[in-house]
Amino acid sequence: MEKTACFVVTVLMMFTVSGFAIAEDITIVGTGSGMTLLKAIGDAFTQKNPDIKIIIPESIDSSGGIKAVGTDKYKIGRVSREIKDTEKEYGLTYVPIAKMPIVFFTNKSVAVKDITPQQVCDIYSGKLTNWKDAGGGDEGIRVIRRQDGDSALMVLIKSLEGFKNITITEKSKTTLTAQETILLAEQKTGTIAFAPYESTLNHNLNILSINGKKVTEPDYLYYSVLALIFKGDNNTGNIRKFIVFVKSPDAREIIMQSGGLPFSSKP
Repeated sequence: MEKTACFVVTVLMMFTVSGFAIAEDITIVGTGSGMTLLKAIGDAFTQKNPDIKIIIPESIDSSGGIKAVGTDKYKIGRVSREIKDTEKEYGLTYVPIAKMPIVFFTNKSVAVKDITPQQVCDIYSGKLTNWKDAGGGDEGIRVIRRQDGDSALMVLIKSLEGFKNITITEKSKTTLTAQETILLAEQKTGTIAFAPYESTLNHNLNILSINGKKVTEPDYLYYSVLALIFKGDNNTGNIRKFIVFVKSPDAREIIMQSGGLPFSSKP
């Protein structure tokens, strides 16, 4: 009897240890853009694969993610920009998964719903200071900007016509995070600001279309690209399984629900 009990305990321990050995955590390091989206995809993936947990730690920026994966500290990373020439020595594979739109938005007091690139430039340069001159009510414009080097600001400098040529008004308020930007825009009447669309979800804001183009339309022009990076040797097993999943119909639906636009290329 005693021998039988010992045998049962031994077998149970073997199964327990085996279970722990099979389980795996996949940590994806890098940019702060798209974190909510990736966490949602990771949760959906884990529901289908309970032995694999996807971990999305706090941002170390795209550069930090590239270095961490390139020097083999981590097997997979996340970036919101392309790999620079100076980083190509790492030999990383770049797989885009979602477009992350950058939007302009206002406090709910502002009646304007659509804006042109020229109006954006005039507002941010300080030439246009009252919403009545942009089709709204008689209300002063409060301008919020992000710090130099911010990824959302860089997208606008690169893709919004005329924006790279202006000097942003000294009367603007500089914020350091998307959350700070959004809270100020919610609180201060007349405010205009910009941030990743995903950050604005579930907030009381007026999202502006640009030249009649809404952020949810596939040909919206102003976005960064969220991508996964990894070395070819690591594109196996559970990591490969996750990379395939992020291109699945289930993941595409999550991307759209999370404020992104699915990238059309195949893994």
